[in-house]
This record gives sequence, structure tokens and C-alpha cells, in this order.
Amino acid sequence: QVRARAETAPPITIALRSPLPASTTKGGSRAVGMSSGDLAVQCAKLHEWLLARRVIPEDYSRLLTAVESKVQQAVDEQVADEAAKKLISQHKEAVTYFAARDIYEAIAKSPEGQAKTFLGSHTNPAAAKWKAVLDAYRRRHLGWASEARVLVQNTSYEIPALKKHVAACERQISECMQRQSELTRAETNAKARYEALLKELNIDGFDPRRELQAFAAAELPKVYAEIEELLQSSGSGLAEYFEAFARHAAGTSKEDAGDSDSLVPLWRALASEGKSARIEDVEQRVPALKALRESAAKAAASEAAAPAALGSAAVTAEPSPSADEGAGEIDWGGNSGGGGGGIDWGGGGGDSAGGGINWDFEVTSGGAAGDASADAGGSGGIDWGIEVSTGGAGEGPAEVSGGDAGGIDWGALCIEGLEVRDEGAEVAAAGADVDSLLEDASARELLYQEVAEMDSFLRERCAELAAGQVDGGPPSAEKTLQEVQAFATVTARAEELLAGRRTQRLFLLRSSQRYLDQAVARVDLAKAHCGKPGVQRSALDKVKAEQAEEAKRARAEIEELRQATKKVQRELEAELSAHFKSSVRIVGEISQI
Repeated sequence: QVRARAETAPPITIALRSPLPASTTKGGSRAVGMSSGDLAVQCAKLHEWLLARRVIPEDYSRLLTAVESKVQQAVDEQVADEAAKKLISQHKEAVTYFAARDIYEAIAKSPEGQAKTFLGSHTNPAAAKWKAVLDAYRRRHLGWASEARVLVQNTSYEIPALKKHVAACERQISECMQRQSELTRAETNAKARYEALLKELNIDGFDPRRELQAFAAAELPKVYAEIEELLQSSGSGLAEYFEAFARHAAGTSKEDAGDSDSLVPLWRALASEGKSARIEDVEQRVPALKALRESAAKAAASEAAAPAALGSAAVTAEPSPSADEGAGEIDWGGNSGGGGGGIDWGGGGGDSAGGGINWDFEVTSGGAAGDASADAGGSGGIDWGIEVSTGGAGEGPAEVSGGDAGGIDWGALCIEGLEVRDEGAEVAAAGADVDSLLEDASARELLYQEVAEMDSFLRERCAELAAGQVDGGPPSAEKTLQEVQAFATVTARAEELLAGRRTQRLFLLRSSQRYLDQAVARVDLAKAHCGKPGVQRSALDKVKAEQAEEAKRARAEIEELRQATKKVQRELEAELSAHFKSSVRIVGEISQI
């Protein structure tokens, strides 16, 4: 009866689409709010899920390596169909299961691929090889393992890496923009400093060296004129006040002192004559000025003669008893002995008649200068072809001639274009061709000394008057505190005009080549700092363009990979759903690409 009931009862069908528990099972499948017939598979655990259901073999990696060798053979085969060629070129680097399927289908649709044998195999080699590749992928579902590997590679590695690359490019672009903002501010500051420097130096900056020299040449006469005007307006009264106190302190009268301008003579000369004062006339009235100028001339001449003295110290001309003996050679500090005419390197020449350079050194004490002369007829040393004949102490300079030996012809030398300067004479005549007495450095120095002396006196006198000491000087020369302060203002202004910072810079620009070079270098450096930020901004613009292009290329590659990954996902889900007869969905990271 039981058997009869079993035979007559309807068959029992076990559905594979029964719902899975909510917890994750081995392999990573999970039913999360889906219908009873849906299977959800985590993309990252797709291989484990397929292995758990024994769909693919455990050694699928080794088997895929064997399939790849067949793929290489099929790629090497020549294909005539253009569509198949395009697919092969597109997937040449990585021919997966679906790519091999598409290539085979394209070849199979071509006339060459449709040709088959009686048993149904392809006669075309390319079609046959691609058919073998497709069969290898379908055997034991190795194609699914291949496509699962592509999904995991793209979603876990390729696309995230490209996204990071895009983010790095965008970050670098942002940093370049921030750096450009900083460079713009730096350029603004550099230009402000450059303009301030040009304003300080009173130049336009087109030709700094020439402009600085022209500025100094134009401003110094204005300074001299202001000093002369200041002294002519208040100098006489101030000098009388100072001299009255000096005579009172010395206990002498004006008649006993004699010339009243002996205390500050240069001040009085400028106060009375101003610009019309000539330095020759002032020297007669101010002996101190004449002494200073003479001292400066001697110092300049000594400095000019020092290099010449150093150069001529090595070569000395020895007096000879007669002009026709040909003696008079270069004295190197040795004793030539009896065989003159050559270079004595310090060796003992003895009485030998020549022999050139004697390298057997023998140190001997040199005799008098007159003992160095010898007969040149028997010498065999180096003949320089120069004859130096010197007279006595009262005679003229030594005569240097080449004679018949082909010596130096000094008359053939051309000195055209050479400038021979006597600095001592220049200093001595410095005030001869100038418009102002203050052009002379000695005159400025002496005037500054007088100004400093009177300024010290006036400041001390102001302090005394402020303290109530009104009886410190002669009654006839007493001044109020306000009047003495006015005198102090004059001396302070005169001191500023003579030795102030601006005046010092003008004098240095005119007299010191080193200071002029430093000023020009400052201007050039400030100008260079103005141009550097612009160059760096241009370089950053180039970097920004390169990074933007790289980010654009990476985004395009991401989009291409995304489309290819989505296509593989759809096709793999379709084949898995057909195999399991249930809707299979691949979820996880792939939904976020």
C-alpha cells in the first residue's frame, strides 16, 4: 500500500530558491531584505562563495594559467574579421572569459569562421583556437573565476587607486593655487620694497649706476649752496658770540687777540664771502686749511708711489765704470763674481768665463753694489739685450738701450689712450676748477671741526641758561636762552648738512666705487626679487595644467573601468542566475564604484 501510494502521489520538487537565513553563511551569501528567490553575494568574497558551492575547482588559479597559454596562442593567430581584430586589440592585455566569448562570436559570424568540417569543427585556425579558449573557460566554470577576479581587481584595487590619483592631482592643484596666492603677495611686497628703495635713492631704476652718479652730482651743489646760505644768514653773529666767550674765558680782550676770525676762520670766510670765496685766497687767511691740503696731497702721492716702488724694487740698475763695457744686468741679489752678464741665481760664479745658468748653488755674501759689475765680454749667461747705463748722483735717469743686440726699443712703444695721473697734484689743485670751496675735502673737514666746536659750546651754554646761570660770559655779549637755542639750531643744521647720513651717501656715491657698486647691486637684487614670483607663478600654472590633464585622464579611465565592471557584473549575474535558477546579485564595494 505504501508503495502504491508513493507511485500514485505527485512528485515532490525541492526548490533551490528557498530563502536563506539572515545570518551570513559560508561563502558570504546573505538575504538582506530581498525576495525569497534572490541571492546576494559580496563582491570581495565571490571566489569563496563559488568555492563553497563547488562551482569552481579549488585549484582554479593553476587551471587559469593553463588557459592563458591557449589565449596567447589564439592572440598570435591572424584574424581577417575587422570586428574581431578590434576586440582583440581592445582586450589584448587581459583576455577574460566574456572577452573570449565576444571574440569567438565575432569570428564565428565571419565567412571564414562559418566554414566547418563534417564533424562540426572549424576549418579556420583562428576560429578553432578561440573556440578552444572558450571551451577551456567553460570547462569547470573557470570563466566565472576569471570574471570574478576581474571584478575584485577593479573594485578593490584599480578604481580606488585611480580615485586616489585623482584626489592627489586635485590636492596638488589646490596647493599650487595657494602657493600662487602667496607668490602674488610676495611679489606685491617685493615691488613695494623696490619702489621704496628707488624713492630712497631718488632714481628711476632704468640705469641705476648712471642715475646714482647723476643724482650725487646734482645734489651735492645744492647741499653746498644751503650751507653757504645758512652761514651767510647767521654765521657772523654766531661767530662773534662764540669768540667773545672764548676771549672772556681766556682773559683777553678783542684788541689783544688781534684778528677776530682766528678762532673759526673758515666759518667767517664762508659767512662773509659765500660762494665767491676762492680756495687760494682762503688759504692765505686760514693757514690750517693750507696745512691740511698739503698733508692730503703728500698722502695721496705716497699712496700712488707705493705700487710703483713695489714693482721696481725687484729690478735695480747697477752703475758701471764705463758705458761701453755692456755691464748693467738684472741684479737678483747674488754675487756675480767674475763672469758677469747672466742671471745670478745665487751660485758661486767664481772666475769662470761663462757657462750659462749655474745650478750648483753656493751661498756667498754679496758685496757692494759697485762690485757686481763685471766684464760682459766673457759671459756666457742669458743675454737680455738690455743695456742700463747710470750716471752719478747728480746725473739724469738711467739710459736703457737695446744696442745692436735687438733690445727693447722704448721709442717704438705707443702710450696713446693711456691716462697718467698724479693724484698728489690732483689733490693739491682740487679747488682750482670747482664752483664751491666746499668741494675740497680738506675745507669740509676743517669746517666740520669748527661747527662741532661751536655746537658743543652752544649746547653747554643752553644748559647753563636753562639752569639760571646768566653771568657766565661777558656782559656785552649776553644772549637770551631763545637766541642761543636759535644759534644751536644753525650749528645743528650745518653739522647735518656736512656729515649727515644723506650727505655721506652722496659723497660715497661720488668718491667710492665700492659703495656705488653695492648700491647698484641692491637695486638689481630688489628688481630681481620682483621678477622671481612671476616666473614661479608661470611654472605653477604649467604644473596646474599638467595635473588637471592627468586628473581628466584618470577620470576617463575610471569611467571606462566602471562601465566595463558594470557590464561584467550584469553578465556574470545572468550566468550565475541561470545556473542556480535563482536571481543572484553581486553587492558590496561594487555598488560604490
